[in-house]
Amino acid sequence: MIICILLFAGGAILLTGGCGVSRHQPEPVTYYALYYTPPDPLPAVHNRTEKPLVIHLPRLHAQPPYNTTHMVYADSPYQRNRYAYHQWVSTPAEMLTSLLLRDIETSKIVDAAVSMPAGKGVTHRIEGVIIDFYENDEKTQWEAVLVLRMTLTRMDPAATTGKILLQRTYNEVIPLKKNNPHELARSMSKAMEAVSRRFIADIYGKLP
Repeated sequence: MIICILLFAGGAILLTGGCGVSRHQPEPVTYYALYYTPPDPLPAVHNRTEKPLVIHLPRLHAQPPYNTTHMVYADSPYQRNRYAYHQWVSTPAEMLTSLLLRDIETSKIVDAAVSMPAGKGVTHRIEGVIIDFYENDEKTQWEAVLVLRMTLTRMDPAATTGKILLQRTYNEVIPLKKNNPHELARSMSKAMEAVSRRFIADIYGKLP
């Protein structure tokens, strides 16, 4: 009788423990995207040549550790960490390339902006590298840090390389209103909006 009672009690403990394990669910991942209103069209250039202006913008490059969908944060200049359950909907390179294409197209500074090469029709090419794209937690109020190095080249069909018209690094730091990933997405959106508008204004000044 004693042995039967002990076996029954042991089985009950195992069942209870098993049920407890099965009820444990991993924390769901929350995804974030950059969002801001596209710029208004800029005034038309009156001395523009008859040849259509076509900008080729291939996908930007991202330096490690920003070539990932994970949100990156830093507690010190020597650390880079990733949120486990908060991610971007796509990589920073993909998001920023898409936004730049949209903004250039909306600004009407060229006749077309394409992500795929258009052969001899391409008159200019944009290349960019994401230097920084992270949440800075070193201060009491966190910050969104965005650093982009951009290059604008005028393509020459008769030459193997084009002429560099513009090469500049854009740096934006936007404080977060609250210390959480949702506010990182909001502040990073404002940073990208500022960089995009400045870059488009610089392109505008270099076009014929």
